[in-house]
Amino acid sequence: MRRFLAFLCCIVMISASGVAQVELSPTVLSAAGGYSNNGEISLSWTLGELAVTTLSGGNMIMTQGFQQPVDKVVGIRQNKMEWDISVYPNPVRDELQVRFNIKKSGDFIVEVQDVSGRLIRQQLYKQVKPGDLIKLNTSAFTEGLYFIKLYTSDRQYIQVTSLSKL
Repeated sequence: MRRFLAFLCCIVMISASGVAQVELSPTVLSAAGGYSNNGEISLSWTLGELAVTTLSGGNMIMTQGFQQPVDKVVGIRQNKMEWDISVYPNPVRDELQVRFNIKKSGDFIVEVQDVSGRLIRQQLYKQVKPGDLIKLNTSAFTEGLYFIKLYTSDRQYIQVTSLSKL
């Protein structure tokens, strides 16, 4: 019996010393990318997906899409104008409508950008009143994803909406 207890103690001690925690470094699989370091600055980049999904299970987290080496918190200034600007229909074919549900009149700039950030259209609308509706002709746009950026002429308040063109 003593031999069995001594054997059991040895097994427990060996297995306790052999237990190790496995830690995985962040890894990126991408179609293209690179890394460069000059001692002071390092640059790491990848081509990722436009849409990302984060999956988690247990103590593992996987984020699909763009490379995400560290969590960064970005503060966004609250919109004090209390506006609600509606952009519809989405997806759009030939005409996009923008309704300004704002509390007071003002000048607004409407920009349309493609996914690469290229400016497609920019227009200033003077003295937009609460409830005004503007129409943008989108028939010349190619199919794809666009971003509609609406902001006040002083660029103090900004709203960005994604838009699909059929």
